[in-house]
Order: sequence, then structure tokens, then C-alpha cells
Amino acid sequence: MPRAKVKFSGGSPQSDLWPSDPEGAVREIAIANQATYIEGSLVFSTGGGTGTAEALFETVEPEEESKASRLHRLGAQLDASEVHLYVGPDDWKLRQ
Repeated sequence: MPRAKVKFSGGSPQSDLWPSDPEGAVREIAIANQATYIEGSLVFSTGGGTGTAEALFETVEPEEESKASRLHRLGAQLDASEVHLYVGPDDWKLRQ
């Protein structure tokens, strides 16, 4: 399953849960965009405040009639400055 790493401002995800429950906010935004937040992957830059944050997400491959992840909207709701799409470990092994 493809994975995405999203880098965003630590002060601006669009969720009522932010900043009191940052993982809950990221999880909620992922679900709304048909992705899955990878638990425990949320990290912040040092210094606190509104530095940067990064989190990993599982996405889905678009297929006929699928409910593919909406990565652009996920990034917009997290106020992302970067979104990277990676292949998962199983796909990576197939290419070795």
C-alpha cells in the first residue's frame, strides 16, 4: 500500500482537536480524506510553537470504482508544505 509523508505547520491543521489532541486531529483529517494515519508517526520540530510537523499515512491505489485517498485535500487540510508519496515495504521488496 502506498504511503505518504506529509510535512506541515505545527500551528495550522484544520481541526477542532488541534492542538489539544494532535494525533486525534491528524487521524480525523486522514479519515476524512480516505487515508489512514500511521499511529505514532507524528513528530514535531524542536522549539515548540508553530514549527513544523510530519506524519505518515497509508493511502490506496486508485482503481476503477475505488475510494482513492485525496492526498491534495489531505495536504490542504493539514496546511502542508510538502507531500511525498512512497511505495510500501511489500512493493519495495518486489522491485529488489
